Amino acid sequence: MKYVSNGRGAIPLISLIALLSVSLTVNLPGLAVSPMLGKLADIFPHASQLEIQLLTLLPNLVIIPMILIAGKITTVRNQTAVLATGLAIFLLSGILYLFADSMPMLVGLGALLGVGCGLIVPIAAGQLSEWFYGAENAKVLGFKSGTSNGIVILATIFVGWAADISWHTSFCVYLVPVIPMLLLPFMTNTFIRKHLREEKAPAESVKTIPALTTTEPKKKFKRPVVILAGVIGLYIALTATSMVFTYYLPFTMKHYGLTTSQVGMATAMFYVTAMIGGFSLSPFIRLVGRVGLYVCIVIMAAGLLVLGFFHTMTAYVIGVLLIGLGYGFFQPIIYNKTTQIAPNKALSTKYFSYTLAGNYIALSVVPLIVEFFQRLFDNHTADFPYYLNAAILGIIFIIGLLKNRSFVWRTGSDK
Repeated sequence: MKYVSNGRGAIPLISLIALLSVSLTVNLPGLAVSPMLGKLADIFPHASQLEIQLLTLLPNLVIIPMILIAGKITTVRNQTAVLATGLAIFLLSGILYLFADSMPMLVGLGALLGVGCGLIVPIAAGQLSEWFYGAENAKVLGFKSGTSNGIVILATIFVGWAADISWHTSFCVYLVPVIPMLLLPFMTNTFIRKHLREEKAPAESVKTIPALTTTEPKKKFKRPVVILAGVIGLYIALTATSMVFTYYLPFTMKHYGLTTSQVGMATAMFYVTAMIGGFSLSPFIRLVGRVGLYVCIVIMAAGLLVLGFFHTMTAYVIGVLLIGLGYGFFQPIIYNKTTQIAPNKALSTKYFSYTLAGNYIALSVVPLIVEFFQRLFDNHTADFPYYLNAAILGIIFIIGLLKNRSFVWRTGSDK
């Protein structure tokens, strides 16, 4: 049996693969079908734009309370059972999507999908944090982010292609939970503890990412709730502004004469660089140090401006690539901050439930925020959402400069 370092010994490679496989599901609700929103607008001509967007919005709204419930009810002893339940519900909704033939059915299944995914999301991150330490923990959280974004590359390309043939076929992407269900035996506490190799002292690998972790004892925060709220607030802000394209790019590209398959290809580019960002977090932090989050904001703002100013397939790909790169770097940074704030390993899943609920809150409020400002400025042009969110990122950047000494904004070493 092959092993990988976990920071204090070694864990079976098959267990790491199994734990990461759970992350294949967490980004699929809503996001995976966004490339065919324009197609669905033609299939259901009497549905409003907001009703069509409910297909991506509603799962995220349902996921939010389910994440919090999962964080509350999940313990070390029952997390496998909670995870299995979530995967089963997710898979069931995926099967039922293949037979849905009306907008009410699609919306209802979106709610069921949200229930299943919500039970899965905090466990996907919490389990990894429980078994990995120091820099190895930061590294696998980067892998988690890369895995969850990487699967959507294939999903969005498939959805864009399949939507031109049969819109029902596009929902096959929601059958992905089959993979972690098959690997479930290898991620149980019983299996991992039986095959775990532990060392008395932390492995030298904790020195591999000095910008994120040190060999010092875990820092005790005086106001962990306040600090966690700051991290979650930043996560919500950056996620909402960066993910605006998933709601509006299909309509923008359709407006400028591009096809559904091209929308799928452009959307997939986001997950290409988001995956690269997750898997290359260590060299990125070594390169930029304490200003990592600021660099992410600049990259994402540049991508949004490209989407707003230029209207060719090449420009859309470049813009989405930039947004994805910034997102791919900042997401695991937020995950690692959550791990640092959690008082102990047993509370990792609970703390992740709070942080990850923020992610889905952000995804849910995007169209509501844009619609509010569209009415405020009486501007409903196809490019307005990108200019608006680039401006919001500029404001966030300025706030970050004013708060540059806080734990929330710092990505470098405390030394």
